Amino acid sequence: MRRSEQLLYRLLLLAFPAQARCEFGDDMARMFSEQLGEARAAGRSETRIWLSAAVDALRAGLAERFIPFHSRAVAARRESRRWRWWVHAFQQDVRYAFRLLLKQPGITAIAALTLALGIGANTAIFSAVNAVLLRPLPYPDAHRLVMLYEKRLKEGVLDNVVSPADFLDWVKMQQSFDGIAALTPTTVDLTGTGEPVRLFAGAVSPPFFEILGIVPSLGRSFLAEESVDGRDQVVVLGYKLWQEHYGKDAGIVGKKILLSGRPHEVVGVLPATFEFPDTTIGLWVPLSFANGGRPPTRTGHFLNVYGRMKKGVTVEQARGDMDRVGAQLEAQYPEANRNHGVHVADLRGEIQAPVKDGLLTLLAAVAFVLLIACVNVANLLLAKAAARRREMAVRAAVGAGRWRLAGQALTESVVLAILGGTAGLLVAYWGIEVLRQITPREVQVLGVDQLKLDPVVLGFTFALSIVSGLVFGLLPAWHLASQDVNESLKEGGRSPGGIRRRLRLSLVVSEIALASLLLVGAGLTLRSFQTVLQADPGSRQEGILTAYVSLPEVRYPDDAKRVAAFDEIEQRLAALPGVRTVGGTSHLPLSGQDSRTGVVIEGREPTPDTPTRAHPRAVTLDYFNTLGIRLIEGRNIAASDTGETPFVAVINETMAKRYWPGISPLGKRFFTAGGTVKREVIGVVSDVKHWGFDRPVNPEMYFPQRQMVWDGLTFVLATDVDPVTLTAAVREQLKTVDKDLPLSSVRTMAEVASRSVAARRSAMLLLGIFGALALVLAAAGIYAVMAQLVALRSAEIGVRLTLGAQPFTVMRLILREGLVHSVIGLALGLGTAVIVMRAFRGMLFRVSPADPLTLGGVALLLLATTALACMVPARRAMRVDPVKVLRF
Repeated sequence: MRRSEQLLYRLLLLAFPAQARCEFGDDMARMFSEQLGEARAAGRSETRIWLSAAVDALRAGLAERFIPFHSRAVAARRESRRWRWWVHAFQQDVRYAFRLLLKQPGITAIAALTLALGIGANTAIFSAVNAVLLRPLPYPDAHRLVMLYEKRLKEGVLDNVVSPADFLDWVKMQQSFDGIAALTPTTVDLTGTGEPVRLFAGAVSPPFFEILGIVPSLGRSFLAEESVDGRDQVVVLGYKLWQEHYGKDAGIVGKKILLSGRPHEVVGVLPATFEFPDTTIGLWVPLSFANGGRPPTRTGHFLNVYGRMKKGVTVEQARGDMDRVGAQLEAQYPEANRNHGVHVADLRGEIQAPVKDGLLTLLAAVAFVLLIACVNVANLLLAKAAARRREMAVRAAVGAGRWRLAGQALTESVVLAILGGTAGLLVAYWGIEVLRQITPREVQVLGVDQLKLDPVVLGFTFALSIVSGLVFGLLPAWHLASQDVNESLKEGGRSPGGIRRRLRLSLVVSEIALASLLLVGAGLTLRSFQTVLQADPGSRQEGILTAYVSLPEVRYPDDAKRVAAFDEIEQRLAALPGVRTVGGTSHLPLSGQDSRTGVVIEGREPTPDTPTRAHPRAVTLDYFNTLGIRLIEGRNIAASDTGETPFVAVINETMAKRYWPGISPLGKRFFTAGGTVKREVIGVVSDVKHWGFDRPVNPEMYFPQRQMVWDGLTFVLATDVDPVTLTAAVREQLKTVDKDLPLSSVRTMAEVASRSVAARRSAMLLLGIFGALALVLAAAGIYAVMAQLVALRSAEIGVRLTLGAQPFTVMRLILREGLVHSVIGLALGLGTAVIVMRAFRGMLFRVSPADPLTLGGVALLLLATTALACMVPARRAMRVDPVKVLRF
């Protein structure tokens, strides 16, 4: 082929893509040259060869360039058609599922109700988990917020409250925070607007709201100079207080209100969206560190400290910085800060810590309830599958594949689950109301007021419904899709072989195992609660009325006036008809009130490894007698123990054994940390449960109220009548002393004790409800399975009866079968429960996870339930008419 012909052919090859020319161009040119040479040798026309080559090059070359796009378009159209086919098939399956469910309204209603209970309970608990654990904190850049505690590693304490002197040093020395602020709860008396009212207030250092990122909806927050004594007579109102007491008065800013007898100017109102863990706080005042002209204390600890880390600073970096601060303060103040450091903790974790484990436990419990419900519905659908074997066999015979049959069955299950989930929303609504009612008011955690069916919870319900449908629909779908078509067409769907008996009985075993696990958890919680209530509180609970009285400093500025006022109040209360004795204390047992301080034992050098601490209480003369606190040795507090006489103390047994082991503490003396006054031990009293029935007793020391004057006392009245009936009379006597003194926290001692165990009671109640629900569902499931199996074995039973078997023997056979599988389920469930409950040992009180009474009770309860559930099918079996069942 000539050079000009080669160039011309190469021009034709330009129709092909470059990659094709590189791979095949030389071969095509060689083949064309051979064809051209053969034509010349044969004397044929070369023009025809060139025309054919040109046509082929253009056709094939252009096809190579554009066919890939065409192929993708074709593939896309095919994929679109496939997708439309699947959508159409799904629509058909959904319509068919609804028709099928409507044809069997009884079975549909039972299955939907079962699922509604399980899904609704899960939705209710998840709403609490979402509001408390998953919802972001309602503060800007909340990931930068932390809490700062005093840590004492030698004592294993990381979260001790902080002293004012340490806090002020932290403010000056820290380098990791935009700011830190302190808070301490207090009470104030609101007067001048009708009846005096005692309110809980938060005393905060001025940067508090700025650290949280909260801007008042009216007015402003506190200024730095307003933490100085004398300039701290300002107040920021909470939204609820502003709404209820002042009718949302927009002009409230700048006005003055009377708090504890002092006029305070309202400088701001917080927005309605502001949330704080302590929901009892209704207003906020500046925290002044004035201490009567004395420097801020380093030994008194009562401050909660909040901080906002600088941008880019991590919690680990902040901890390193505060470790430096703690080490410097320990070196500077070795007596007060020995072995003291600073612990930095994420605010979110600290807020959630009191309820996190409990909520996750409840979520696990309701998950078991849902699993039991799914097993029930799976058993129900397996029973229905027997009647549909012929239908599915016909579908398979005309070309439906196994995946198509399984898809249809799963679609039916998901539709049923969505119906159950929809009904479960009503159950969830009721459940949320129950949660609100039983949640203890003492629980201080963000989100408790946010329990509701919000979009996140609704999305969870929808997703849970779909997952539940797939879970309980998987076995029936697999069973229908994997059957033998020929055998099913021959049997016509009437054979007992249509149901896989072992599979259904294994589901019964799993149902019993799940129910037993949940019941063991509920039983151990109940046993723990009973053990807590049986613990000796160390003080009288019945026939005691308590009432708190606080004296405002503006009207009672010195100790003498406070002592005189409290003496008069105590005398008036003691004179009331039906009152035997009256006492007063600064810290009522089981109330959550507390204080702690270090003590220095005379003649004993303090060591770093043996910290000496105790909890002081100021009490009046008849306090021990009124609460029935037993005097073990020595004497009680006397009227002669005044501020002018040597200072004395009565201690509890725990303090006596810890600090004077093996000897009598009477006559021994000690100092409180940082103090110069020496106190002599004059008596020892029995231990009193102060922090809760399930908490250990700590060293306590009781001081005469006249030697340790507090501005607030809780009076306890021992009565011969119903304590509640004396409330009005107590209030009238208080008005006689001072008409502006409000009476607050008026409760019986039994009520105080009840509130101290409210969290345990709520957990026990919820687990008990879920356990009962699991028991009912398990009983229903066992009954349904045994009834269906009896119906399927009616021919066998008829043969047995015909051959001479006694009806009682048939009944025993059915009962034995049910009980055998229950025993297997119990063995699995109880063994698993013992292992699982070891991880939750912290929730138990003096009860072992393998508590024999609980395990035995659960076993007997489930065996009795199984026997009752099997009894009706068993009685039905013994009444089978052989003639009727053998006729077919």
